Amino acid sequence: MRKKRRMLLGVLITGLISAVLVYNYVFNSAHRDISNEEATVSLSAKAIFEQFQTNEALATTNYLDQVIEMKGDVTSIEDNDVVLSSAVQVSFNSQETLKFQKGEQITIKGRCVGYDELLELVKIDQSTLIK
Repeated sequence: MRKKRRMLLGVLITGLISAVLVYNYVFNSAHRDISNEEATVSLSAKAIFEQFQTNEALATTNYLDQVIEMKGDVTSIEDNDVVLSSAVQVSFNSQETLKFQKGEQITIKGRCVGYDELLELVKIDQSTLIK
């Protein structure tokens, strides 16, 4: 009977330690800093939009969660979001959108989060303006 209690106590302690380690790893690990990462691909807003329109599964495989450098004309400005070439919605972490004017061509770097079929826009977040 004592062996079973010791074994149960050992399993409980091991489980508790494992839970604490997993919690620390998930909630206290360093977050990804897209602004300091190197872009894996550079292309225009129209080009990435056409790739998602042609073959969404392949484009998702190629670009999802990748850091992308992109050029395009500002067609819409709203809060911290900008739409480039009526094809890509770009979200900024800061108030950088206050600097832009419609029709201005900009180059950004950000993380691709996929394609919104409802709005028919490619979504990019954590973006920064490249000078």
